[in-house]
Amino acid sequence: MEKISGPLLDSIDIHIEIPAVKYKELTEINDAELSEVIKTRVEKARSIQRERFKSEGVFYSAQMEPHGPKSAVP
Repeated sequence: MEKISGPLLDSIDIHIEIPAVKYKELTEINDAELSEVIKTRVEKARSIQRERFKSEGVFYSAQMEPHGPKSAVP
């Protein structure tokens, strides 16, 4: 790959074959996590995040300054 120039490399498409998924496999009942369980876990994580950054006015990780991740770890 070192001998291929950037613009030429950018124009190369990669194609892979993916086998078809049968409708029955998509619609079968499985042991997926319930939405309520996921919601509870997300609310707990948000609560921890609010507590961690309450003095900085940060609500989401994306709002942290570049030094944020290291200073946020206890």
